[in-house]
Amino acid sequence: MGATDGRQRIESIYKNYKASREDWLAKENKLKRRYISNAWLRLLFFVSAFVLPFVLLEHWTLPFFLLFIVLFGVFLSLVWRANQIASQRKYVGFRVQLLTKEINAFEQKWIEEEDGAELIEPDHDYAHDLDLFGKGSLFQFINRTATRGGYIRLANRLKNMLLDADEIVERQQAIRELSAQDEYRQHYYALAALVEEGNKRNRKLDLSIQPDLNFISRATKGLMAGFMILLMVAILLVVINVWSDNVFIWLFFVGLAIVAANLKKINKVHGEVASLGNYLQRYSRLIQHVEQSDMRAVCLLKLKDKLKVDAQTASNVMQQLAGHIKLFDQRLNMLLGVILNGFLLWDLVVCMRLQIWYNRYGDRLVEWMEALDELEALNSLATFAFNHPDYVYPQLSSSVVFSASDLGHPLISMEERICNDFCFAEQQRICVVTGANMAGKSTFLRTVGVAMVLAGNGCVVAASGFVYKPMPFVTNMRAIDNLLKHESYFFAELSRLQMILERLKENGELFFILDEILKGTNSLDKYQGSMALIKQFLKYNGCGLVATHDLELGQLSEQTGGQVFNNCFEVGFAKEGLSFDYKLRTGVTQSHNATYLMEKMGLIPSENVRR
Repeated sequence: MGATDGRQRIESIYKNYKASREDWLAKENKLKRRYISNAWLRLLFFVSAFVLPFVLLEHWTLPFFLLFIVLFGVFLSLVWRANQIASQRKYVGFRVQLLTKEINAFEQKWIEEEDGAELIEPDHDYAHDLDLFGKGSLFQFINRTATRGGYIRLANRLKNMLLDADEIVERQQAIRELSAQDEYRQHYYALAALVEEGNKRNRKLDLSIQPDLNFISRATKGLMAGFMILLMVAILLVVINVWSDNVFIWLFFVGLAIVAANLKKINKVHGEVASLGNYLQRYSRLIQHVEQSDMRAVCLLKLKDKLKVDAQTASNVMQQLAGHIKLFDQRLNMLLGVILNGFLLWDLVVCMRLQIWYNRYGDRLVEWMEALDELEALNSLATFAFNHPDYVYPQLSSSVVFSASDLGHPLISMEERICNDFCFAEQQRICVVTGANMAGKSTFLRTVGVAMVLAGNGCVVAASGFVYKPMPFVTNMRAIDNLLKHESYFFAELSRLQMILERLKENGELFFILDEILKGTNSLDKYQGSMALIKQFLKYNGCGLVATHDLELGQLSEQTGGQVFNNCFEVGFAKEGLSFDYKLRTGVTQSHNATYLMEKMGLIPSENVRR
């Protein structure tokens, strides 16, 4: 795809998002007007139900009650309709919310979104160095999840790249398929957002913890069955006038006693499941959306298969659980609860139904949630792919370490992004990148790193061509000291480098990115240590990039027979000041700018400046 075609498609996507948001905003306003109208009608019929019968008709007559029932019935139907409209308004609101996120991403206003700062791991192999989480991070830019589970799953995917080529290809196929289904993804987001909306009071629901229902033993079931048989017999004998109807009073108190004997355990179970009812019902709608979708990619079919339960659908099974929980909630009505428990042992019957459900499906509940979390994470990656039609899906190779054309950083806008071609030739293993301060070395390193992370997740990368070999990936770009562990900056960096070398020895192959290693020692020590370390990495088949200000490291190209090669960024000097083109070149840099900048800032006299 040419640059012009790419820009036109991106502009078209942006315009479609804006037009779609206007449509959903119009729907939102329409529903708001309906809700307000419904509120006035509810008030009118409620007041009418308690006024008109008294004003128009003789009190307590049949016409009086009929008019009251009709008016109050209309009021109740309006209450039901108001709940329906409120639910629709929430759904529409989430559609507007998502479209606003997309528009903000195009307009470079996305840094106000949830940034995942709590997910930062300073000791992670690469996430912290590449700014995958936090303000202005890749995660913040990509994230389109609405549930906590999807949010965590997407983060874990970015932190754990795939290394198996077949799995990466399957993930690519899934993202390709989902990226073409914009309506499916947006509908999924809104339904998932409704799940969280129904779970605001208890966001830490752990569905792997199942309620203790062991008190519904065989003996308890036998007692319940005996009571119900006795109740049926009593009804029959009372009807044929063999027993007095006073027997129902005795049976009522016996029933209450049976329930009361297990009341503490029943209350515990209800406390554990009470908050799940609406939550699971909303999840069942989300599962139903997936069940009804036409999926072809192998990865998606595997996830969809996890939502199948024998001859039933997971959505129906989950609705059954939600239904049991709603029946359980009848006990919250004091009068109705006492009557139901006295005559029907209601709480025990519901607990028995829950026990049967959990014995059959309890171990599948977490599996269903994990499948939905994975789909939600894939939707975020697919949206990223959809929003960037000018990006490419990586090609996998067993020999080419890294080869990219027009490689850029996805967080830099298209108007400002400077792209570079970069590759490892067949014999090349390590690239030494030199350049003056602010010339673009660190940004380039992060560009390569972010491309590796996206590629390892089966997603598109900001390039016009991309081939790479999947392998373990580690960085060392911002080692920090640790006062609690009494570690200096230099020791922390050495520990990190030791970890990389040990990992390389263990795996037999590793891709690394190192930025200005051994900063904490003198120049000679730094040079000698860096030379020896890079040779160690070569010895154990390491591949990667090393950015440095030590121009002497450029000699490694000759010393290693071309296994180490040199690329650089140059700086231009003019009357107006420094100029940067951020273009990667072959060789070792010939420019430096530290003394120039110090002179410009008045830190040193101009006669000390050499260019």
